[in-house]
Amino acid sequence: MAARWLLLAWAGAALLAWFVPWQVLVGSGLAAVGSGWPGMLAFGLALLALVAWRQDLSGWALLAIGLAGVLHTLVPVASLVDRTPVFADRVDCRLEVAIVGLVDDRVDRRRFTVAVHAARAADPDDSVAARICQQLPGGGRLKLSDYTPLAERVDLVAGVDYDLIARLKPLRGHANPGGFDYRRYLFRHQILATGYLRDHQPTALGRASGWRATVDRWRDAARSRLQESLAVAERDIADGPLSAGAALLHGLALGDRGELSDRQWESLLASGTNHLLAISGLHVGMVAGLVAWLVRVGWGRLAISRGWPAQRVAALVAVLAAWSYALIAGLSIPTLRAALMLTVLLLGVLMQRRWRLLDLWLIAFVLVMVIDPFAPLDMGFWLSFAAVLLIIVMIRGRDGLWRPWELLRMQWLLTLGLLPLTWGLFDRVAFASLPANLLAVPLVSMLITPLALLTLFLAIISPAAAAWPAWLIDGLGQGLFAVLGWLVAVFPDSNQAPPGPLSLALFASGVLWLGLPRRFPGRGLAILLLLPALLVGSSRPAPGQFEAVVLDVGQGAAVLLRTARHDLLYDAGPRHGRFDTGEAIVLPALRALDVSQLDRIVISHAAMDHAGGLASIRQAFAQGAVVGLTDGRFGVSGEIMACRHGTEWLLDGVRFSLLRAPRGSTNDRSCVLRVAGQSGSLLLTGDIEAAAEQWLLRHARVDAETVLVPHHGSASSSTAAFVEATGARRALVSAGFLNRWGHPRAEVVDRWQAAGAQVWRTDRHGALFLERGRMRSERAGLWPFPWRRPAALMDFLPP
Repeated sequence: MAARWLLLAWAGAALLAWFVPWQVLVGSGLAAVGSGWPGMLAFGLALLALVAWRQDLSGWALLAIGLAGVLHTLVPVASLVDRTPVFADRVDCRLEVAIVGLVDDRVDRRRFTVAVHAARAADPDDSVAARICQQLPGGGRLKLSDYTPLAERVDLVAGVDYDLIARLKPLRGHANPGGFDYRRYLFRHQILATGYLRDHQPTALGRASGWRATVDRWRDAARSRLQESLAVAERDIADGPLSAGAALLHGLALGDRGELSDRQWESLLASGTNHLLAISGLHVGMVAGLVAWLVRVGWGRLAISRGWPAQRVAALVAVLAAWSYALIAGLSIPTLRAALMLTVLLLGVLMQRRWRLLDLWLIAFVLVMVIDPFAPLDMGFWLSFAAVLLIIVMIRGRDGLWRPWELLRMQWLLTLGLLPLTWGLFDRVAFASLPANLLAVPLVSMLITPLALLTLFLAIISPAAAAWPAWLIDGLGQGLFAVLGWLVAVFPDSNQAPPGPLSLALFASGVLWLGLPRRFPGRGLAILLLLPALLVGSSRPAPGQFEAVVLDVGQGAAVLLRTARHDLLYDAGPRHGRFDTGEAIVLPALRALDVSQLDRIVISHAAMDHAGGLASIRQAFAQGAVVGLTDGRFGVSGEIMACRHGTEWLLDGVRFSLLRAPRGSTNDRSCVLRVAGQSGSLLLTGDIEAAAEQWLLRHARVDAETVLVPHHGSASSSTAAFVEATGARRALVSAGFLNRWGHPRAEVVDRWQAAGAQVWRTDRHGALFLERGRMRSERAGLWPFPWRRPAALMDFLPP
């Protein structure tokens, strides 16, 4: 019992340390880890806690262990903050690096992570680059991309050193309500900067040193053997690509999602089965269990088994097998958790001691954070431990657990129990989750996963021998993805925003209460705890007023307009190759903002940076008219309306007016939207340039308190006459961070500011909110976690 309280105190303090603002980390001196004193202090405090507990000084023991947990988190976090270079523009560095992890190699590009050995400026005369490159510490990690055409690329092998030239950029991620937090992802993986390769192709320098590099080379070799097996199966058996087989085989055998297409991932995510493609503790348990069984059967027949019982030998070998497979699979959080739990459990077998399941879970929870202090930033950390904890709670006191009805009930309770967590982490509720998991969990766990492990084993021996299992996995995978797609189409997609922290906590408590065994009293009252999350929605503008959200979509535009009962979207965000901001940014933001239906989608003009995300948005919001775009390239469907100058409509007391120049370039013929209500007026201008501005000055009303600056702040727009005619007090710029056109141009910003307007920019401030006639930004409203510290000098500038 004493050890349990100490572990809980350490874990709680280590988790709470993440909420320390980054400014405190920088100013506290904790980054001075070179001498090693913070780590020694944490270790000393832990020893002091154990001594105090033995002396019945429980209060002092808990305080000491809590301080140790806080230091264990803050020291590496502060060190990473201190080592991350802060700079304002791109720099070219010549690097000697080692490839860390597997290379994500695709037709249009490849991405990989490197550990820096040495860095210097690519141009010796560039003093700024020399300063930044020299700041990169040895061992620091960078995430790089390579856009070289496929036929011209040199091979990149994990665990090998290379000499290369990369253009580095400051760390940056889009800041929007909902969606993926890319900055947190980079911080979790301790990335110091991102960038891309220049014309100089990497030159191999030899094998990297260290056990991690050795494991990376093993993983790379295993992936190559799997690819050879798939190639044999495609040539000799299937006579075509095995896309489903490649995705499942690489994902389940190696934890490699590089073969997974966007459509396949969306099917998994929308059906709530995305957890199945991550290597879980079940896979590690399968490997360990099979090895333990084989050793136990074989060892018992040897004469030496009299002095070394087969049970203990099997336990020891199973631990080694579990860790070997966890390393080959990339040592993800679920595999690390499973390997640790198996290790503690089987050590109990060696020591003839039985562990309580809850204690085993708690030990693994703490050990994962001890090994990887950044693990709490990983969604897999919470999903993995929450799922195991739910299973432990549900199996206590239940008889006949393995009866089909009980297994069905457990799957239902597990899906329901994880609902609050997945709702909060992914901003969506997959209504197809229960039937999808009832089908996918047994199919993947009991059939596809063993086949994937068998295929990996055979591929290492002979790729040809693994061709038939790979073909069979592809057939099963095609059937699985087909059924998941059908379930997603049949069940409605949830656009309900996750509730606030308090409502979500009450919802989680109610779900756990419902999942307790029947002998617990008052289970019917648990339903009351679910109601706040289900019934309390987001606030909306009063009648006659409107709100606007300019989303941070990079070099493009997407603006949500809200009235008392209606929602409209102006532009759909850009699409760059495979990256669709409509799917990755706009849709999650709409879900987070509790948008259930779009009444109209106004597209300014047929440009990829304004209409590229339309197809994804129309797939989720098929109702309502598309205004201003008839180009089939962008997935236009349903009701279509032309953008006609002078068209007006009234929604909840708010007037919407379409303005459009009749001639000129595609940019000049952008569909302009003016919104006016009791809370003020807003002018959305698309990419109009000087000629269209002059035409609108003569034929339309352009005055507005808030203006979306034309053409992202291009020098070809925002003429002095137009700026003066708007009389705007706020000028909003939707532009990409460090975009190649230099938008917004400095002279344009100066022009708006000279006219009395305050300039707000998505590249600096994230999503921009116009509410009740006032402005706020997404970045300013976020809690200052350490990964949200300014990574570029321009972040310090006020709006």
